[in-house]
Amino acid sequence: MKHRFLPVLRLIPAAALALVLNSCGNDSNNTNGSDTTAADTATVKTTSTDTTSFDPGVPSPSEIFAFMKTAGTANVSADKLNSPDNEKKYDSKKAQSLNLGIYSADLLYCATFNVSNKVVAYFGTCMRMGDKLKVATNLTDKDKDRISKNAGNGDSLVAISNDLYLSSFDNLVNNQRGGDLSLMLAGGWVESLYLMSNMVKDFEKEKPTVERIADQKLSLDNLIEFMDKHADNEDVKSVRTQMKDLQTIMNEVSSSANTSVSGPKKNGKIVIGGGSKSNITKAQFEKIASKIAEIRNSFISAQ
Repeated sequence: MKHRFLPVLRLIPAAALALVLNSCGNDSNNTNGSDTTAADTATVKTTSTDTTSFDPGVPSPSEIFAFMKTAGTANVSADKLNSPDNEKKYDSKKAQSLNLGIYSADLLYCATFNVSNKVVAYFGTCMRMGDKLKVATNLTDKDKDRISKNAGNGDSLVAISNDLYLSSFDNLVNNQRGGDLSLMLAGGWVESLYLMSNMVKDFEKEKPTVERIADQKLSLDNLIEFMDKHADNEDVKSVRTQMKDLQTIMNEVSSSANTSVSGPKKNGKIVIGGGSKSNITKAQFEKIASKIAEIRNSFISAQ
């Protein structure tokens, strides 16, 4: 059964999310956000295109990183990003689709956490990867100029970066390129969790972050369900096998209480709710993080 609205964002109240988007880049690399207020619902702005009839149930990188920003994550490092130098080795459609998702996540990571000296490089890489895949975006020349000059405030960088991701998503949906979209979603989701897991340096101290990673087994279920629809595509089939291996590991984590979800999309927004708590051990987290890193490394090495 598809879990359309996922618990990864259940701790982000609308006001806090707005604070995140308006403060990114204005805090001089200060990632210790002051707003850690919990709430049962969150409102997340989506792309302007009406995708009410299509929802893969997989959170975007910006949604995941917005949670991390709100939670006050301090262990931010650009060292874990996929280097733009690797772009030249992605000559197959599979590698391009996966790494468009990965580079989009890296771009949003840089924009969200104010790694401003990397934003321009990752933006350019995403645009070139999109061109190779013939994925159009709705960015204007003004938007591109603002990114290229790195002249906007942090909130502008996040907004434009997120629009690049979402408009690429919509283009693939509208052109019925489900196989390519499956791979892009997988790349972006895996990269987001890889970066998220690398932010955890102290398991006990950062247990809330660990629990949010474990909660992503619901979005993984949704991703696999979406990939099932395109399993006749050999590239999707091979990545789906990797996702199933990760699913087996993540399913070892038990949860207390039931996840409750409610609320349809309204006016271009997704209303998200949830209430489960993952009972994850340090050994389980390390096993999950290791598998995510293994899958991610296969993606960026184009194996």
